[in-house]
Amino acid sequence: MLTGALIWAVVSVATFADATLDLRFEGMNPHIGQPFALRVIEAKSGVELTRLSVSEIPMGDFEIELAGLELGASYRIDFYADVNGNGAYDAPPTDHAWRIEISELQEGSTLEFAHNTDFTDIGWPPRIDGAIEQGEYRHAMTDAETGIEVFWQNDGTMIYVGLISPGTGWAGIGFDPSRRMQGANIVIAAVGADGLAIADHFGTGQTSHSEDASSNIIQAAGAEIDGRTIVEFAYPLDTGNADDKPLLPGSEVAIILAYHATSDSPAARHTERSTSVIRLDE
Repeated sequence: MLTGALIWAVVSVATFADATLDLRFEGMNPHIGQPFALRVIEAKSGVELTRLSVSEIPMGDFEIELAGLELGASYRIDFYADVNGNGAYDAPPTDHAWRIEISELQEGSTLEFAHNTDFTDIGWPPRIDGAIEQGEYRHAMTDAETGIEVFWQNDGTMIYVGLISPGTGWAGIGFDPSRRMQGANIVIAAVGADGLAIADHFGTGQTSHSEDASSNIIQAAGAEIDGRTIVEFAYPLDTGNADDKPLLPGSEVAIILAYHATSDSPAARHTERSTSVIRLDE
């Protein structure tokens, strides 16, 4: 039990849920004054529910209350102290990072975390929110033919992708085609009056594609700003679907890029299209 601990933040992570988790941190004195970030992930789906980022840890003992969780659900909580103060996550031991796994959350749950050096590389992906900040992704390129800006990074199981299209219509990216569209894992998205519409396709032929029976897109967000379309999504490296090819960490992956200048309908022929290559992180 903490004595005199600061209740640092009350964070709502969901809607119409009914459980609260009190996280109590002890002995974080080595990190007082350092930036701190925390995120909550729903374990079954892999969807990030919320994240908290503050400029400095105020004291050694503090509490964070996570409100709006679901009773009986399981969660993963990743957090780190930015030890070198560069404003970005660096794998331990450069930054100090930890992971807490919670199975079947119970009512009135309290969890105490005591500072330790048993670090975990938590990867710390970009925030999927439809806004791409400078340096948010490890890798970025601008495709010369289409003008599409591509952002990406991956861990051992997931790739995180951001696209900025020079139009207000649909934008798409395909991974590892065998020839043109054939065999590619394809994601197509558009931002309309009702928000983001995003679909998981695969290349059925050199110039054809069909929607997967079930989508493997874990999380997505998008926006239209100043005549451009921004799309972000998280996608498994290996979906397990027979129609999809696994993407291997550390490998070079061919990509296809396309967009339409004005139409949100994926049936509308692209305004521009190109091919390129990206390299995945080890």
